[in-house]
Amino acid sequence: MRPTLWTRSTAIGAAVVALLLSSSLTVPSFAEAQVDSKAVAMAVPLTGVVHQEQEIGRKDFIISKTVVHASPQKVFDVVTDYPNAVRYFSNLTACEVLSEKNGVKNVRFNAKAAGLVKLDYVLAIDQSKPNRIEWTRVQGSFKANEGYWDLAAVDGGKSTLVTYAKHVDPGFFTPKMFVHKTLKDTAENIFRDLKRNVEPPQVAVDSSLKRILK
Repeated sequence: MRPTLWTRSTAIGAAVVALLLSSSLTVPSFAEAQVDSKAVAMAVPLTGVVHQEQEIGRKDFIISKTVVHASPQKVFDVVTDYPNAVRYFSNLTACEVLSEKNGVKNVRFNAKAAGLVKLDYVLAIDQSKPNRIEWTRVQGSFKANEGYWDLAAVDGGKSTLVTYAKHVDPGFFTPKMFVHKTLKDTAENIFRDLKRNVEPPQVAVDSSLKRILK
């Protein structure tokens, strides 16, 4: 059977992901985290996700990246639409903005993990920077819960390199491997939900993937 475009892209995408994970896409600090958006967008497969384990400020973060075929503004609008977040993201059961001051919103989330564990927490979410959203824990589940979204325009602004980074300290002993695996799975589920809500029903193979396949 002759391999199709999609089977070829899957195989090539897996190889590219392995290459990216072994490369040095370093993040200098939490406040100034940057990536080469063009290089990553060229390498990330059409529906793929790249994960990195990165220490930032002596804290272990899982930094996940994917390319979403929608503009940064459209992605931003969905990610920050807290009143409708339950419609967009399948892991959430409730979401409510409690207060807002100086561009920082305190938002309560009710979520489920692994379909069994119920989580209830409040995050202080800072949306003051363009195309960047940062959060820290205020109260509730976890001893620490912090991270950021970073939205970089690619393909002339038609697509977005989405970075989702998160550090969690459960507050009790949990093997690091388990925490990292859970964060990676969570990021992939969030990306899948995000794409379902912002991408066109039929996503064409973009120019970057075509260049990879040549």
